[in-house]
Amino acid sequence: MTASGTGTRDNPVATTPDTLPRGCFWFTDPDGTLCLAPACMARIQDPDAECLCDTLTTRYGRLVEKLRDLKERQQYANTWWQALRAAVDAHPDRQAILADIRRRTGR
Repeated sequence: MTASGTGTRDNPVATTPDTLPRGCFWFTDPDGTLCLAPACMARIQDPDAECLCDTLTTRYGRLVEKLRDLKERQQYANTWWQALRAAVDAHPDRQAILADIRRRTGR
């Protein structure tokens, strides 16, 4: 399994420093030698192993998306908490509300 455009042993990809693929890829050296540029541990250990780059790239993409979602949720929670705290601070029964919160949270 190879990512699209990353080349194979039988059909190496033409590359320049500006067009290197993200995953493993086969290329021909200027002197004509066929070379593998491994990007996953499977290929580092065995050039003929199945490339895991697509799997790792997919997993990385999901983790980046999940981190972005968590950051957005945390930002929303922080905004909500600040608004709630401001409302409690402005309430005439502020001390009673805070005492009730401390009792409920065991503090």
